[in-house]
Amino acid sequence: MPVPFFNVLNGGVHSGSKMGFQETMIAPVGASSLTQAVRMGCEVYQQLKKVIVEKFGPSAIDIGDEGGFTPPISQPHEALDLLVEAVSLAGYTGRIKFALDPASTEFYSDGIYDIGFKDDKPSLQKPKHLTDLYRSLLQNYPIVLLEDPFAETDWGSWAVFNKECPVELVGDDLLATNTKYVQKANDTRACNSMLLKINQIGTISEAIGAANLAYSFDWSVFVSHRSGETTDDFIADLAVGLRTGHIKSGAPCRGERVAKYNRLMDIEADLLGKGEECLYAGSQFRVASKY
Repeated sequence: MPVPFFNVLNGGVHSGSKMGFQETMIAPVGASSLTQAVRMGCEVYQQLKKVIVEKFGPSAIDIGDEGGFTPPISQPHEALDLLVEAVSLAGYTGRIKFALDPASTEFYSDGIYDIGFKDDKPSLQKPKHLTDLYRSLLQNYPIVLLEDPFAETDWGSWAVFNKECPVELVGDDLLATNTKYVQKANDTRACNSMLLKINQIGTISEAIGAANLAYSFDWSVFVSHRSGETTDDFIADLAVGLRTGHIKSGAPCRGERVAKYNRLMDIEADLLGKGEECLYAGSQFRVASKY
């Protein structure tokens, strides 16, 4: 069963906050089952709500497109500090890891990144300086995954960073669930994981083909919802069937997000009810396809 990555703080173009990074996620890798992982995610989400109210007041708990909170913060370390506190209050320190999706294409132009593109003051960064920021975040927080840390056209920065990146480096906009770009990324050593979005490529068969190509390169595959969603829960079955080991469907909030997590719990309960083996990927989420 896949590890659910909950997007509990929304930023970027998916929210009205000043946070430039689009997604700040929690991953309950220390759970013993998918159902327990969902419970852990929900508990941290509620603790996060309390932390935000205490720091910024009750008006700061609006949510974004994917159900995550949108407090008045603008820097990634501020978001991660909120998560550290919420996880601690929930009693899950060490059992829950973090992930970031900056969605960097949204704030890239002419070789420069502006991570303050939603703030009053621009924060212009060359690729090298953005890389230094990621290094610092990886050193100071329990981050296990970075998605789209660079723009979809900045292939050189991807390849340079991938040489040293100690965590899963996921291509979303870079790859578009397209075998042509997956092949190019492998040839250039740009990343080590593919985000799988069915309607990004158009058909289930093409999406599975891209996943199989990624697996052939010894990559990971990360199943994803979209920011604009319905209550269709097929991607839950897809993640289990392809043994991707991890999935993201937003925060444990809003019906179109929760539907996928509910379906995963139903699958787990059904398998266990039939006496079948049902292992939770946990800390092995990157290599779940090999088991």
